[in-house]
Amino acid sequence: MKKPELVEMEVAKRDLIDGLIKGIDVITAFNDDTVRLTASELAEKVALSRSAARRYLLTLVHIGLAATDGRSFWLTPKVLNLGRSYLDSARLPRAIVPFLQRLTLQLQESTNYSVLEGDDVVYVSRVNAPRLLTTGFEPGTRLPAYTSTAGRVLLSAMPDADLRAYLERIELIAYTHLTVVDKEQLFQELIAIREDGFGVTENQYEIGLRGISVPIKSRRGALIGALSVSMMISSSSKAEATARCLPALQATANTLMMWV
Repeated sequence: MKKPELVEMEVAKRDLIDGLIKGIDVITAFNDDTVRLTASELAEKVALSRSAARRYLLTLVHIGLAATDGRSFWLTPKVLNLGRSYLDSARLPRAIVPFLQRLTLQLQESTNYSVLEGDDVVYVSRVNAPRLLTTGFEPGTRLPAYTSTAGRVLLSAMPDADLRAYLERIELIAYTHLTVVDKEQLFQELIAIREDGFGVTENQYEIGLRGISVPIKSRRGALIGALSVSMMISSSSKAEATARCLPALQATANTLMMWV
């Protein structure tokens, strides 16, 4: 099956539905920091009047995407159907799972397929290691790209000018005391990943967590995502983990390149 080509489109404002755009803004206003929102809090967060914010919230309640106690509002599990629609309709996220399953079985570590969305890395598909305690991030998780091994691999594929522009516009936040927050140092580390063809990071988003990642490319050389493995640092040294996991990651990426 031929992979469809992406097309850049310029859309006139008259062809856009502002209400749909704002509705998505309303849904994404809920996160770890704001699990529940009042109409006033939502209005301030997404630049709406209080009455408009309340109408949006009541509409979400009406269609089952939100619930309320009369004052605060929160999302319901039905919102997961929005992400499920993508997973059900997109060929690659579904088709890549058997490859992740084989890789996880081989390495006994959790594996992921990720893509770059704006300045974030999004974990699209994941297979957990067969252990009581697993590490890493569930499908749908978004992280600042610079904190993730997969994100860094995807960033490293950018031309230098685009990479400099990315570093210029973002704020580097220290999620741990070891997170790289010096932009020049990060730039050089990204260039090194580009040259090496893989990335390894430790303690960047969470203390004790290591990631190893390689790019996934199409037969035409287009970057289509990143393949990664996540593990606890305590399980082995960085050198041992890289020597054990990198060949399997690269072999799987090469197989996927022939398939996509």
